Amino acid sequence: MLLALRFFALDDLLLGPLCLLILYAIIRNRAEKNNDPEVRRIYYRGFYFKIICVLAYTFVTEFVFKGGDTALYYQSVQDLRAALREDFDYLSTIINSVKLSKENPLTPFFTGDNYAYDYTYNYMLSSSNFFVPRLGLLPSYVFFNNYLCINFVFGFFALGGAIRIFKFFHYYYPDYKKEIALAAIFLPSVGFWSAGLLKDPVCFGSIGYILYAVQNIFVRKKNIKASVIWIIVCGFLLYFIKVYILLTLILAILIWQFAETNKLIADRTLRNIFSFLTLFISFLVAYFLLNYFTSQEAAKEYKLDTLLDKAEYQRRVIQDLASTAPLGSNFSINTSNPVALVPNSIAATFFRPFLWEVKSPVALFSAIESLLFLLFTLFFFFKRGVGKYFKLTFADPRMLMCFIFAMVFAVAVGASTSNFGALSRYKIPCMPFYFMGLLLVYKKAALHYPKWFYKILKWV
Repeated sequence: MLLALRFFALDDLLLGPLCLLILYAIIRNRAEKNNDPEVRRIYYRGFYFKIICVLAYTFVTEFVFKGGDTALYYQSVQDLRAALREDFDYLSTIINSVKLSKENPLTPFFTGDNYAYDYTYNYMLSSSNFFVPRLGLLPSYVFFNNYLCINFVFGFFALGGAIRIFKFFHYYYPDYKKEIALAAIFLPSVGFWSAGLLKDPVCFGSIGYILYAVQNIFVRKKNIKASVIWIIVCGFLLYFIKVYILLTLILAILIWQFAETNKLIADRTLRNIFSFLTLFISFLVAYFLLNYFTSQEAAKEYKLDTLLDKAEYQRRVIQDLASTAPLGSNFSINTSNPVALVPNSIAATFFRPFLWEVKSPVALFSAIESLLFLLFTLFFFFKRGVGKYFKLTFADPRMLMCFIFAMVFAVAVGASTSNFGALSRYKIPCMPFYFMGLLLVYKKAALHYPKWFYKILKWV
């Protein structure tokens, strides 16, 4: 499938700089409000880094992937525009439609794309997929349907979320700004996969906006009304696009807030009792939220038994393929053993693909990043021990939040994904939190980073 666009066409050269000028004005306005020159520099470098990621992603989607998911989303934007050109009253249908169906009046605009097997129409039968072109419709009109500019807008939203993750942790650890910036803003795989017309930049950005808004409401006690609006809007986006991210985030935030309260208890015995109650109540609330949310039509596919069935089905498919053809970038995790499922899923999410599993140049970058994560983790375990890692993590509410979000998310994604290409996209929400927690553990343990890592921090 090929994209219905040309990279570096005339409209890219004209509209691209205009879009960047508008986005630069926004980032400059936010950056100059900071008194710390290092923080201002991080804002600007984050913006330049995101530009590079968007250009790289746009180039790769056309000349390497030859379309992929982005092509279907972009084509769907064209189909929605075609519907509005015919009758602007279709706008209410676009807003109110959760997904396509045979009865939906928008369907004829999607089945006429001349793609084999009606790819676009079938892809939009999913409510989470159909949400993306509806979001892309607005920037497509603002920037005259320019694909590059739409990518810039989606990437900029993700950057906004990344900056808010940075601001969240910088509030607690002002002396670690370089480490926090690296984890929140400058991870290559996160920057790349949150740089285009996809679900991923919307979800990643929403995480940052929600987390920072919760901090403003309960900790900093400022911008309450705006923060409530951000939580509602971004919670709405996550619910309809990837509700499991919302559920994991709610669990992590609950544990963080309970742990913050636990620190205020002076008596050690009472504190230990409250710690136990914290975990018990948090998981109990998360369980009821999981059952409530996944009972809705838009989220039934994320019920726990559905996810486990899907993971087992994918394992069987991969085994069947292995007996008849090379696996390529596919992999399988044995879901029949629940004890092995958790560590295998975590390892797949954070530390794979290994270098010998790489089948494409694009996957090589993900493999190198995963290798660095593995080496960084093993280096700490070797120098300070596994027990020290958990002791320091559970002693700090923010680090505990990072750990819970990263691990729960890693298990869910690693167990239900059977392709390294898809996994490299799906795992980006948890990567900053795992790396953030790891860097903070290094600081808390007074352990020096490996020498090569200081060169990276110097650039940040």
